[in-house]
Amino acid sequence: MRGAPVAAIQALAGHADLATTQRYMHLSPAAMEGAIRLLDQPVSDLAGEI
Repeated sequence: MRGAPVAAIQALAGHADLATTQRYMHLSPAAMEGAIRLLDQPVSDLAGEI
């Protein structure tokens, strides 16, 4: 949730399989809402961020 790459978290946790890392990664409701807001933005609003 703080922006760390999943692969880095996987390595730090010592997980051989990425699926194991993802199983332990949980998003807060606020993080989910933020992702939904990003996805709801018109493409033209995102053009400057790509």
